[in-house]
Amino acid sequence: MSESGRAIDALKNIVYQCNRCAHCFDLSWLGDGYNKCPALRYGIFDSYSARGRFFIARAVVDGQIEYDADIAERIFACTECRACAEHCFKYITTTDIYEALKIDLAEQGLMPAALAAGLSDEGGLGEHHNVYQGSPEERLAWLPDMSRVDKPAETVFFVGCTSAYARQNMALDTYTLLDQAGVDFTVLSDEWCCGHPYLSAGQPDKAVAFMEHTLALVEKMGARRMVFNCPGCQRAFRDDYQKHTGKPGPVEALHVVELLAAYVKEGRIGMERYRPKVTVTYHDPCVLGRWMGIYDAPRDLLKAIPGVQLAEMARNRRDAYCCGAGGMIRYDFSDMANLAGADRIAEAEATGAEILVSACPACVMQLQQSRQKTRSKIKVMDLTELVASQMRPLRTID
Repeated sequence: MSESGRAIDALKNIVYQCNRCAHCFDLSWLGDGYNKCPALRYGIFDSYSARGRFFIARAVVDGQIEYDADIAERIFACTECRACAEHCFKYITTTDIYEALKIDLAEQGLMPAALAAGLSDEGGLGEHHNVYQGSPEERLAWLPDMSRVDKPAETVFFVGCTSAYARQNMALDTYTLLDQAGVDFTVLSDEWCCGHPYLSAGQPDKAVAFMEHTLALVEKMGARRMVFNCPGCQRAFRDDYQKHTGKPGPVEALHVVELLAAYVKEGRIGMERYRPKVTVTYHDPCVLGRWMGIYDAPRDLLKAIPGVQLAEMARNRRDAYCCGAGGMIRYDFSDMANLAGADRIAEAEATGAEILVSACPACVMQLQQSRQKTRSKIKVMDLTELVASQMRPLRTID
């Protein structure tokens, strides 16, 4: 590849803006023992941190080093939690730099081995159109019936790979919530992965192709919006499609908690009392929170349930710590994912809560695994499950 064709070179002026202040590490206002970056916690060396990755990027741009497997490990060992960008003293969008580095590394065949295999065109995402290598028939196996499949409607419920194959109860809970709320919605028979894994792997062109496949089906259904229970899927259609095509997404993209929180506020739905009373803590998914700024809607839903008391973790909202599920790191950095998950479980336990709630299939799966590994007694559940057990419609929704 010619040097002028590298993605990182187009961003070299941004690379030079980092002044190595290390503010991206700092959470001192919370006290001792809190950090922001799961990769730095795992890798220890500065090269795993935001500051270290900017050092790497500058050295590449300046021709001091060439891309190799060691650089690839540092760059792909990132959960894409965006905590460094959120706290950057100079407001640098650090994740744009990581994305460019990943694009260059992927083009040079330096993607980590397990991730490359999982996304390959033979036996991986490219062939099966989902990250679990499941069949198209399995993708809809959770449905109570087929009455809503490919039925023209105003709303498309985009199920996502993890809800369809690994956490089918979340797919069913979301379906039930939309149905009970009176939403006119459909489910696509030929739904493909949203493309988010390709974006995390430095392959945006493949991600766009997957999104355009789905958007063509959405248009065919006559829908004006898509509803998701997965923040990664939502971000792909809400933000990433426009970023990588220059075209605005043709439909509105909402997380189901946004929709339900709005319906509660409007008096369209209400909540039964949770018995007995329970204390819950909420884990902010990195994509839902720092990437898309959705902090209030899930908390509004929790506060709307009588008998549920919210106890916040020390690291919450923009300071929230990643659970370890982001950036597709579980393919090649499972130890880092497990370490981050264990840290988050311990932080949740410290609140005294009986239930740890999140609003993301990947987060819930990671936190449930971490709960099992640490033998924690705290219960982990998705917000859709909690709301589905308590919600009641108050009036018909137009």
